[in-house]
Amino acid sequence: MINITGKTKQLAVIGDPIEHSFSPRLHNFISACLGADYVYSAWQVKSENLKNAIEGVRALQISGINVTAPHKKEVIKYLDDIDDMAKILGSVNTIVNKDGHLKGYNTDSEGFYLALKSQGIEISGKEILVIGAGGVTVPTLMRIVKENPKSITLLNRTVKKAEDISKQIYEKTGYEIDTQVKDLSFDIVINTTSAGMAPQLDALPTDAIAEIDSLDFITEATAVVDMIYNPRQTKFLKEASLRGAKTVNGLDMLIYQGILAYELFTGVKVGNDLVCRIKSEVFGV
Repeated sequence: MINITGKTKQLAVIGDPIEHSFSPRLHNFISACLGADYVYSAWQVKSENLKNAIEGVRALQISGINVTAPHKKEVIKYLDDIDDMAKILGSVNTIVNKDGHLKGYNTDSEGFYLALKSQGIEISGKEILVIGAGGVTVPTLMRIVKENPKSITLLNRTVKKAEDISKQIYEKTGYEIDTQVKDLSFDIVINTTSAGMAPQLDALPTDAIAEIDSLDFITEATAVVDMIYNPRQTKFLKEASLRGAKTVNGLDMLIYQGILAYELFTGVKVGNDLVCRIKSEVFGV
């Protein structure tokens, strides 16, 4: 149990909606394990109240906040500084308050990379397929590019969105991403869409992709990654498992991006041994 006193430091996540967030459970569990005097809450903030909410972080001396949809881009204008990756991405998910100076960070891309690394999935030299062009796609691609994959193909129902992202990545990194299938042969397949999450439990991310009419290109040599963590095993992951593929859901990414944020908030290093406890005791895995 968290013992809240007048010395307890405050942390939170803001978004709209916010009731579904696992962040309070995750961060409060870490604080309890480490004996750190922090308490973490979830606050619903409407877009029209975002500026006031950020000023409230200063005024109330909140140590830090996470930021989720729909505020990750808009919040930047109310900050004093942002780190290089957040600047490149144009998106902030973590804000640290140092004596009223608010600095923004983005832990999404590094959280994704650490999740793959923890599962023994190497990106360097691999042929990678990414499906979807939502908010998490650019951070994912930016981190993948840093590991020098052999190729990246980005497919989306709306081809123009994929082409726009490909252009954006090229302008920032010089890496050329394909937006058309040359050969259905990939080492890693990543779903960034909401297909497979309620109310689309029976949907596959490939359903809206004209170039793919089956999952036969997924084999025992493929690693399949789904950003969705609820349900734990989407239809996409189930089908991939039946084909012998190594599968990874979004839970590890959620955990690692949260740990990175916690370390920024507190300056306390979270050991890898705590990851297994988080999975078991927080998420029941």
